[in-house]
Amino acid sequence: MAKTKKELNTKLYAVVAFFLVLAFLVSVCAVTFKNKYNAFHPDKVATAFTESIVNRGDGYNSYKNTLISKNYKYGDYIREYYMYPLIYTESNYKAGMDTEGLKGFNDESYIGDKTASDNGTLSGQVIDKMYPYYVQLITELNGWDNYNTFFTKYFAKLLEVREEVFGDKYMTDEIMFTALEANVAAYGDKLVGTEDVIDENSNIKTSTKTIGIYENKYGENCVFTYEAVKIDDVNDLEKFKESLDAATLKTYKVAIDDITEAKVVTVQVKAEGNTVVKEQKVTVVKIDSFWYVDNTNTDTAQLYNFYK
Repeated sequence: MAKTKKELNTKLYAVVAFFLVLAFLVSVCAVTFKNKYNAFHPDKVATAFTESIVNRGDGYNSYKNTLISKNYKYGDYIREYYMYPLIYTESNYKAGMDTEGLKGFNDESYIGDKTASDNGTLSGQVIDKMYPYYVQLITELNGWDNYNTFFTKYFAKLLEVREEVFGDKYMTDEIMFTALEANVAAYGDKLVGTEDVIDENSNIKTSTKTIGIYENKYGENCVFTYEAVKIDDVNDLEKFKESLDAATLKTYKVAIDDITEAKVVTVQVKAEGNTVVKEQKVTVVKIDSFWYVDNTNTDTAQLYNFYK
């Protein structure tokens, strides 16, 4: 079956989902550029990490500031540990295996009639059906600190929902990222609100203005500001390194002995520049000349609850 069928399924999804993902990808590009500069400064790394979570409830994207991204492109880490094991189930895929020559559910032989003919409507339905489950996981797990459970459950559910909608087992990493990132973007919109969006070609309204949770609590057009108000050295570095989860860091391809410094940065989150709504302690570590958030020692649950 022609490969154009595959692209049709994953790129021409519902119009609203398109705008959600487009906005998300623009923000990702900006964050990626900013992260490269921030990495030289422990306070900036900690602040950027906190800002990513609070601004749009985006714990997913915040991991670009962490040890996970030291030796991985973040997306590659997610593929290797959470997507490929589901896509290549029948090939008994294990993290680190070469996928060349492996047959998985991304093979065109799994494409059914609905996948082949989808104009984006069914793909949009999958995204919409996954959103309540996304919110459920964020609520149950108090955010993204337990990313292992989040990814494991979310992608397993996605396989079920997509098969229910499309009637086949076809699945690719692109489908997985599309659904997840659309849900991340939609969750952010619920927090900050949206404006009316009019398609300039058709003059059709594709998105309607909504009032976000933040606006209801802190006022319309509320802006959060962030400041690293305290930086504490971890004086007993050896004891700190002994407390680290070596098995988890091994999945990041990070050697504990490569860590040469560690600090705890206190970041204040203010609403409208004056009211402190939270103080977040962020553990950061230095490897070579760069600083990374030690997500294994940073509890961010309060950042997902302060607006409730």
